[in-house]
Amino acid sequence: MTVPQVTLSNGDKTVVFQGMSHVGSELFYKSVVYDLEQALVDGYVLYYEGVIGSPEGDAWFSRTLAGGGDLNTSYQMISSLCGLKFQLDYFGLLASDMAARPDRHINADVTTADMMHEYDRLMQSDPAFAAAEQPASTTAETATEAPESGAGLTGIIGWLQNGSPELRSIAGTVCRGFMTATLNADAVPDQMDKVILDFRNRALAERIGKDSHELIYITYGAGHFPGLLADLQAADPAWEVQSLKWMRTIAAPEELDGKL
Repeated sequence: MTVPQVTLSNGDKTVVFQGMSHVGSELFYKSVVYDLEQALVDGYVLYYEGVIGSPEGDAWFSRTLAGGGDLNTSYQMISSLCGLKFQLDYFGLLASDMAARPDRHINADVTTADMMHEYDRLMQSDPAFAAAEQPASTTAETATEAPESGAGLTGIIGWLQNGSPELRSIAGTVCRGFMTATLNADAVPDQMDKVILDFRNRALAERIGKDSHELIYITYGAGHFPGLLADLQAADPAWEVQSLKWMRTIAAPEELDGKL
């Protein structure tokens, strides 16, 4: 899988968007942390992805978007079974700087309650969204589908844990191949993207627009970039891509390219 590192500018601000993957290789995460450390030296403020928990929305988030479990726990299990690494394990390398300069490290995401309210709003105002989300348990059920359907962390974990001894003996190779193929595949549009991607992209673009810092370095899921760029340009057409490079998260293809 490849993810983009994109530099954007509107003439007044410079934003670096580092596309991320929740699970990847040690080399990838060490490279990202190195770039973040250099960005701090260069005067950037760092934006991190991570939906913020709230008493009002946590149960809804777990039930509706995490299949009744905890996403971070699922990603950690996936990384262990696949012989890969979990991204949050590496951001700990910045812990001392976070403690010393908390104003330079910002969780730029929304809360679980924010997402719940947007979900409720769409259920009332968007017929296509409401139809796709009925019955209410649809998303939670989808999250436990078998991995060969391309859906659900729970399915991948169960598939590996319950496989034959032969499968488990080569689980790392099989899983990395499966993860690479799945993550490189074109995403199928889903109504829930209006909450998971579109809503959060708008919030991120709004935060960038209001931020007084001239240098911002973002680490967010790679799938957020197209929508974020569109939202930034909708508010200010001066935003444009200054540079682009691709980074490997898992596989090492002969030719390194990707698609924004």
